[in-house]
Amino acid sequence: MKLHSILILSLFTSILFSCSSDSGKSVNAIDTTATVVGAESFAKGVVIEKVQNLTDASQSYAVYLPASYAAEKTYPVIYAFDANGAGKLPISMYKSLADQYGYILIGSNNSKNGTSWEQSQTIANKLFSDSQQRLSINTARMYVLGFSGGARVANALCITNGSIAGVICCGAASPAANNKDPRSNYTFLGICGNKDFNYIEMRKYDMIELAGRPVKHAFIEFDGKHEWPKEEVMKDAFLWCEFGAMRKDPSLKNAAFINENILVYSTKIKEAQKNNKTFEVYNLTRRTINFFDGLTDLKEYYEIYNPLKSNQEVDKQLKKEGAIWKQEEEMKGFYSEAFQSKNIDWWKQDIASMNKKIKSGNTDDVLMYKRTLDYLSLVAYMQTTRALQQRNLPAAKMFCQIYLTVDPTNSESQYLNASLLAMERKDKETILALEDAVENGFKDIARLENDTVFMNIKTGDAFKMILKKINESEMSASALK
Repeated sequence: MKLHSILILSLFTSILFSCSSDSGKSVNAIDTTATVVGAESFAKGVVIEKVQNLTDASQSYAVYLPASYAAEKTYPVIYAFDANGAGKLPISMYKSLADQYGYILIGSNNSKNGTSWEQSQTIANKLFSDSQQRLSINTARMYVLGFSGGARVANALCITNGSIAGVICCGAASPAANNKDPRSNYTFLGICGNKDFNYIEMRKYDMIELAGRPVKHAFIEFDGKHEWPKEEVMKDAFLWCEFGAMRKDPSLKNAAFINENILVYSTKIKEAQKNNKTFEVYNLTRRTINFFDGLTDLKEYYEIYNPLKSNQEVDKQLKKEGAIWKQEEEMKGFYSEAFQSKNIDWWKQDIASMNKKIKSGNTDDVLMYKRTLDYLSLVAYMQTTRALQQRNLPAAKMFCQIYLTVDPTNSESQYLNASLLAMERKDKETILALEDAVENGFKDIARLENDTVFMNIKTGDAFKMILKKINESEMSASALK
């Protein structure tokens, strides 16, 4: 799903875990009564979309309690911050992992892009306070997770709040607020799609920003755009939290769990060695050391990794990566100016040329161009919506046409196009654009029904048919879950 209502400020490795083993779960459920005096009775094993804050009715959060949840025990918690304040979204995506590893998931319904850092802090503090009074949370194992602008909030919360054990940043890393004296006793995990326009930012944050600080950190790349990672990718984040807890508290160390998971890494490394994929071996061994450091004997991995740090092929790939980063940043600067100076014919020709390069180029160049298109899609969205807010319809039409050219299968570009057509009273074209939006995944029926721009066509059969299609699609999706 594409989430282009976020702001620009903003290796796929699936770790297999045996569901028949209790090794992961036994780490997390701690028998205690002292910290759960005020625990309330909430449904477990289901997503609760809205839990209202007891001291501030304007604040709420989504909750998922693992099926194994018991009020007399405490559990680690992951607080999730979505760029659009959709607390239910990440909770629903990762609830199976919460069951598997024994975590409470909580998603803020108030923290979203456009909120100041001061407001974000207030929202988070109320979220922490209310949930910890009402749920059986192990306050020594609190983690924050965020996507895009939500990741910036999560990272800032972590580096300013000493009670947070670690942060998982998806699709963005630079914190929403700078701290002159950031703490270092926490863990950082970055997760980003290789076609995400913030990919370079994420790589640099892991490789450069954190390089001189005693923060345990790692980076996971997956095949995708600017989006919440899929469950199989997020599995590594739960594993990362488990290992971080074991490092911090040796009594939690679980040798069987460690050996079970490091075997997966070892197998991948051996396969890459067999296929002479030197740079992949370098990245895999580096991540293995980051994940399992202090938990088991890593001598064999260091024996592979240390020589590779001065390997010519690795050095060549790292330099190539740096050159691509520079070229990509220059392209972004060029296109940012083009939004104000180039006409739609130029855009159509240039984007067609870029798509041709994507089809015929090498892997590294292809990813760079795809990230650039992802960036242009976001900028086009922002330019279109800003022009609409300013009632500058000619500019909005121009930017929307660029948006459609850059990202023709994005339901948001088609929805905005339908909005502009409706303003021009082009009813037939409006319906066609809305049908395209639905065909490409638009499902926000409340937004469509409440959007006054479509007032002129709301009573027509064609509009009602569109609403019916969305409802049927949602019902089918629910039936498959």
